[in-house]
Amino acid sequence: MFTVTPAAVEMMKEMAENSEKEKFELTICSSGAGCGGPSLKVEMRAPMENDLVETVKGITFHIRENIYKNLEGSEIDTENSFWGKRLYVKTSYGCL
Repeated sequence: MFTVTPAAVEMMKEMAENSEKEKFELTICSSGAGCGGPSLKVEMRAPMENDLVETVKGITFHIRENIYKNLEGSEIDTENSFWGKRLYVKTSYGCL
């Protein structure tokens, strides 16, 4: 369905360990509309009742049901940005 790079795995482990909110989980969700579909992101959020849960490379993701189909062929990786290192989801339809 989707892949996760080793660098992203390490960053997400840190995020989960350092989360200040105990009931938050690593979540894949939409960050708005993009070119051809939703722009996706990974962040710590409170799980929702209808989230789909998948484990990839030892990382458990809560995936918002309404964006699940958009993950096909995606890759979660890290990148250095103006604001520092961040996670990004490279989708098969080209939106970051």
